[in-house]
Amino acid sequence: MVDLYVEPLSDKLIGEVQPLIELHYEELTLHKQVVKLDPDWNRYKSLADQNMITIITARDKGILIGYSLFFVNSHIHYKNNIMANNDVLYLHPDYRQGRTGLKLIRKCEQVLQEQRVDKIIWHVKYAKDFRQILYRLGYEDEDALVGKIIRK
Repeated sequence: MVDLYVEPLSDKLIGEVQPLIELHYEELTLHKQVVKLDPDWNRYKSLADQNMITIITARDKGILIGYSLFFVNSHIHYKNNIMANNDVLYLHPDYRQGRTGLKLIRKCEQVLQEQRVDKIIWHVKYAKDFRQILYRLGYEDEDALVGKIIRK
């Protein structure tokens, strides 16, 4: 049985996340010849100290099998609105069958609603497009991101 938690960013959690983040990187990152995995944990910790990060984890018998991290703050264009921008969402491939992913997304919504967030914005990679799940939960397309490597 998978349990879901809100967890603070800690050195212990960073250590647990590392193997999953490497799988996440290998599975989804484009242009690996330029874009190298190197999280700036000090910046994440600084944002966490300012209560600007929310982390929801998925664990199976205590073992970390997934995570979702949001940057939570007022939007620079809409200063009266609190936005939760999803930075990362990952669930180990062994747990993607069934409803675990949906439960993780719903838990994120519940937690962020309790934090008085006005709007959630998900970061969805085309390579692992889970928008059909989000559509069923009432989300809609708003923007598209387009990138290009300009430094070789």
